Amino acid sequence: MIRAVILTLLLTSLGWWLEREHQAGRFQRVDELFLDFLVANARERFEKPEAQTLVPSAVVWVKMGSADRAEYAGWPPRPLDWQMVLKGLQPFDPAVVVIPEVLLWGRPAPKFVSEAAQALTPFPSTVLGVEGQLTTAPGAPAFLGGLEDALPRFQKVQGELATVPPLAALIAAPDDLMRRQAELGIAITRTADGATLLPYALQESDNLRPGLLAQALARFTQTPYATHRLLLGAGAGAYLADGTFVPLSASGEFTVDASQTVPEVDALNLMTNGLAEALSAADKQHLSGGKVIVIGTDEGGLVRAHAQALAHILAQPRLQLLPPWAQWLVWAVAGLAGAWLVFYVPRPQVVLRGLLCIFAALVVCFLVFQSSLIWCPPTLPAALLAAATVFARIVGRKQA
Repeated sequence: MIRAVILTLLLTSLGWWLEREHQAGRFQRVDELFLDFLVANARERFEKPEAQTLVPSAVVWVKMGSADRAEYAGWPPRPLDWQMVLKGLQPFDPAVVVIPEVLLWGRPAPKFVSEAAQALTPFPSTVLGVEGQLTTAPGAPAFLGGLEDALPRFQKVQGELATVPPLAALIAAPDDLMRRQAELGIAITRTADGATLLPYALQESDNLRPGLLAQALARFTQTPYATHRLLLGAGAGAYLADGTFVPLSASGEFTVDASQTVPEVDALNLMTNGLAEALSAADKQHLSGGKVIVIGTDEGGLVRAHAQALAHILAQPRLQLLPPWAQWLVWAVAGLAGAWLVFYVPRPQVVLRGLLCIFAALVVCFLVFQSSLIWCPPTLPAALLAAATVFARIVGRKQA
């Protein structure tokens, strides 16, 4: 009876203290390493997600086709064209509007720039592309053209920063009026071994600046950069707030799947006053539902690559953390296993049985994650089992 009371007090006090420490982030790194291990062993599910034919795409490309350039006020499209497209898009309430191409029309600025900028204000989040250039001389300071404070930086990075593509300079940024209504992301593509790569992060001195792809995902998943975790090197990837995992190369780049399909809507259909007549029912369905809308021309491949990358990533399954009530259940099972060690396992066998319990719990976590991508932080249940093992070794059941 005394042992039961002491064990209950021990495990309850330890559980309360560990939970408080866990909430304060004391064991966060241990949990992150465990999650990295789980994801590394299920990586193919993210790199080649299963087709989800019944689920509408979360990404739509509003395409300004070069074949229709005569229908626009100018080419590349002028501010008036952008104003009309953006106004036509407003009734569909997109979650994020992404414009990879630089919205800059020279000096003096042409007419309707202010009107195009005002057309961005109804959208909850807009990310505009900034043209950048990579360098072959790492370590040289990058020229940011006064945009240092306008560009965010990653705050949680694990791995070697030297592997990340180094930024040489920002070449062109959106017009001042346009950038006041939006956030900025560096839009760069490069080709290696016939594949198109999008840098998720770019090295700038001692900072890592997010590319346009990272910035768009951060806005769509509502992930602040204080919690946006970037892992470089072996098993590289990015973890976002809603359970999205972005598989990356060791250098922090995303390889675009050229076969990835993205629903397209002709931008000309958004430029008419008779919206109901211009857009088909399929177009309206594509645009509705709080999606990521990528807008731009079909020239150069920059817009297409970002649309395909976003569609690929957002079609992937999500990592799922056990809800709090289920974690409490796991802790209760660990406590019962600890009681079994104390009252039913002879002292000489306790250490081996305790280690086997911990190992079995980790195997169960591994198998559950492999099947359904559900995971549980291991620190607290493992600590309860370890404490119960030590207690049982001291005052547990004697050898018969």
